Amino acid sequence: MRKVALISTVLLLLTMSAPAQEPAISVSSRAADIAAYAEQVRQQWKIPGMSLAVIHGDSTVLVQGFGVKEKGGNDPVTPSTLFHIGSMTKAFTATVIASLVDEGLLSWDDTVKDILPDFDWYDDSVENAMQVRDLLTHSTGLVAQAGTYIANLGYNRDDIYRMFRYIEPVYPFREKFAYNNITFIIAARIIETVTGKSWEDNIRERIFNPLDMSSSVPGSDGYRAAGKKASTAHYFGYNKGSIYVTPLYGEERALHWVDVIGPAGSISSTAEDMAKWVRFHLDNGKVARLITPDSSWHTSFPADINALYAYFPENGCSEAAEFRFYPYHDTIRLISGKQMDFLHTGAVHVRTDTTMTRDYGYCWYVEHNDRYDVIYHTGTTWGFTGVCGFVPGLDLGIALLCNSEVSEYARLGLMRYIIDLYLQDGIVRDWSTEGLEQWFADRQKPRRRAVPCTIKRDSRTPDPARLVGLYTKPEPFGNAEVTLKNGRLYLTIGRYGWTHRLDHYRGNEYWLRSDGHTFPVYFHNYSEGDSGPVDFEIDFNYNENFGPWLQQPRP
Repeated sequence: MRKVALISTVLLLLTMSAPAQEPAISVSSRAADIAAYAEQVRQQWKIPGMSLAVIHGDSTVLVQGFGVKEKGGNDPVTPSTLFHIGSMTKAFTATVIASLVDEGLLSWDDTVKDILPDFDWYDDSVENAMQVRDLLTHSTGLVAQAGTYIANLGYNRDDIYRMFRYIEPVYPFREKFAYNNITFIIAARIIETVTGKSWEDNIRERIFNPLDMSSSVPGSDGYRAAGKKASTAHYFGYNKGSIYVTPLYGEERALHWVDVIGPAGSISSTAEDMAKWVRFHLDNGKVARLITPDSSWHTSFPADINALYAYFPENGCSEAAEFRFYPYHDTIRLISGKQMDFLHTGAVHVRTDTTMTRDYGYCWYVEHNDRYDVIYHTGTTWGFTGVCGFVPGLDLGIALLCNSEVSEYARLGLMRYIIDLYLQDGIVRDWSTEGLEQWFADRQKPRRRAVPCTIKRDSRTPDPARLVGLYTKPEPFGNAEVTLKNGRLYLTIGRYGWTHRLDHYRGNEYWLRSDGHTFPVYFHNYSEGDSGPVDFEIDFNYNENFGPWLQQPRP
């Protein structure tokens, strides 16, 4: 009887503090529609596995896994399966900075140079003007994706931080949106400077712990440690008129890159945890907690009678425990409303067409279309992708995690379909099918590099023996060495001295595969009659002209 009385008291308190929910039949009906369409998307786009969470008001409409963790396997994806979330990480970094602003440790208007005196940018005028806020809005003037693949050659965050002075911007400062990852390395350095703790520790202490995101981890170590609880990464591409999907293993997962680019894309999470993250943003910086007289709390205390019975020991509470433990729900504010509004406000214009306007806020896309406003961010790393977003006007939140690098047409299509269901205006489009048709049409169009390669090509093929030797370049790039073994050329380069085979492509161009990415390497001055030492340059793909490594005279 005492146990029943206690549970009744808890239920009464939960009922008093919780807003009214939709009728169960409505939630169930929508959940069935969403699950059916999610499975359609998965099959249409050949996604091996994915996990989806949908929340509406105080109801968790759906948290469900679809498919398998690895293509060809039978281990199912569940709501607790771990996925890399890619660039959805950026909003976590921005939220940590917002918390530091709340505490008075930072201001969005602080200049980077005042916090980091060793900060060195290509343009001195920009270097002295760049503010904390500029690091998060992709408008520093760098070309889109500049520096993204530097880490894949075995460089770390400190190395890239010292390379900014060599990367020439192509746009005026603050005038154009061009998506970038490496400026978040500067943001992380600021977080670490003002707190004295790593970016990873700040993510855990300021977000994961208070939101009870207990399965989420920053960096690759936690992903590796998850073992079978984590999903396998899968390559997604186009091959001879069809979608091609294959698992990624070993170096092809680019886990070193994941760690280096960490503040922009290294978090791994689950649909269960991402539902808490989206709910936190829908609640504008508040988090629900279970409060007890001894100040202990839990964010996810069970609210139905069966779960409550399971929550307490099987043999019932002791009399002392019964009179001591009277919990009730409350909410606390983790981030101020002012800072949450700041994060969710568009700062840089991205796109306008006949149906919508899209801006970029502080690590969120802010879209106003002819039917609703939605705030969202996508995320992609090697073999994973997803989207999380929320519609404040509908009190609706969505998080989708996929174990292949499937197109945005699939991810955003599923998100928009779910929004359609809640608008109830009679317009429900098959976004996935429309997107799939467009994706295949896009594959038929000529494709060109985003940034042309400016490194000089030569049709002459080098004598491999002529290329062997030690090559030098000042820090942070460091020395490199070309060796010849069993008729194959190898290049050793980067902070960690990684060695990779150089495969001849054509003329003076070789290809090097490192940490899941292919780099063209060009040699010069290697033929009889050429003046000066042999040198090589690496094409990093996005306007990063770091100049040559120079061969040293051989004894």
